[in-house]
Amino acid sequence: MKRREFLKNASVGAISASAGLSSSQNLFANQKQAGRGSKLFANPVVVVIYLRGGQDQLNTFVPYTDKTYYKIRPTIAIPRDEVVKLDNRWGLHPAMKPLKKYFDSGQFAAVINSGSPHPTRSHFDAQDFMEYGAPGLRTIRDGWLNRYLSATANPRGEDPNRLRGLAMQERLPRSMRGSASVVAVPPNLREIDEVLDLFEDFYQGGDPQALSSTIKSATKNQSGTTSRKSLRSSQRKQQTSGIMADPVMASGIQTVQGLRRLRELLYGKDNSTYKSSRSAPVEGAAVQEYPGGWFASRLKALARVIKADVGLQVAATDINGWDHHIGLGSTDGALNRMLAFLSEGLAAFMEDLGPDLDRTLIVVSTEFGRVAKENGNDGSDHGHGAATWLLGGRVKGGRIYGKWTGLEPSELFQKRDLQVTTDFREIYADVLREHMNFELPAGFFPEYTPSAKGLGLFA
Repeated sequence: MKRREFLKNASVGAISASAGLSSSQNLFANQKQAGRGSKLFANPVVVVIYLRGGQDQLNTFVPYTDKTYYKIRPTIAIPRDEVVKLDNRWGLHPAMKPLKKYFDSGQFAAVINSGSPHPTRSHFDAQDFMEYGAPGLRTIRDGWLNRYLSATANPRGEDPNRLRGLAMQERLPRSMRGSASVVAVPPNLREIDEVLDLFEDFYQGGDPQALSSTIKSATKNQSGTTSRKSLRSSQRKQQTSGIMADPVMASGIQTVQGLRRLRELLYGKDNSTYKSSRSAPVEGAAVQEYPGGWFASRLKALARVIKADVGLQVAATDINGWDHHIGLGSTDGALNRMLAFLSEGLAAFMEDLGPDLDRTLIVVSTEFGRVAKENGNDGSDHGHGAATWLLGGRVKGGRIYGKWTGLEPSELFQKRDLQVTTDFREIYADVLREHMNFELPAGFFPEYTPSAKGLGLFA
């Protein structure tokens, strides 16, 4: 078996490497950072949270003074007296109350009626178009976040101790796929040392047949494999000539290095609980408490990486399950439970970051919204316009951005959905230019040029 065939066919949850197969590989290489003044923070980070399934805007950012809202959603509308009011038009779903203080402090904003101009109602197409930053273009296969990482990569090679891109999940989201190496985090990171040893041997010229035959037993029983450290140095050192010129092999090596670095950050060199000088609380200080669940656990680990200041620039994770055709509900349905799950985790994460929140921007996106009028199943069907959330960083929060067009049939897209009045690429462009201090090159978003003046979302 050839190495490239092994890479194509092997299915191992412990490793997720971004191979150099991007259609625009090196297109923007060596782009300069934009000079936007001293108001920018050093070492900015953007964290993108994708809500897969089509998250409902109307019961999240509630137009509680609009009579039509209550008319078209007679059973699932949020009662006016339960809305967490933001201003004289907009309020939050009560499950989002943990985020209200960040809106009041100017660290939380939303762009309503935002999304893709493409009319598709397919989850798969809409997600692809948004994460690749190319609505309607099916040949684009590198994500907008990976294009940023590629454009800002060190042409002399990356420091293996830096973690520039991190997906807090097993599988890379589409936005992170491309020519730049990104680390995807397996759930059993703490126990995969032997697996990393095997992959490191393979990527440095080891026998792929031997790796293929041992990998299953290695993942089932870590202690049952032969430690790489026990092998003689002469057995470990393989011929690496030309490997780094192969983008697949180079990406694999970088991924192994990144996972080792991340494992050390989270668990220490001796696999014990790790506390860096920046993340350890001062004596007598309260330790930030997180709610239960996998999402909060991911954010807790991510906060530790950000506070360790190891070069992280881009992080991402997904939350599935927002396709609420049935049981979306009002204050007691599926949306209520999921918004509480999301909001409580975000609030703990923002509190945990402390001063590092100033350089960390959280972007919450979804592929499309839901139909304005409720259906007959206590839910709503695939729609068009949705909301994009912005938290932390230099966002000018305490505001609801975007053009609201109303809820009458004549004001809706195809007489049923919220209009898209802000193209998602305008938001993403501002995130890169204003928060990441990136000089957006022509062609970064294929066949689309964002407005030069931006949306005014950042201070």
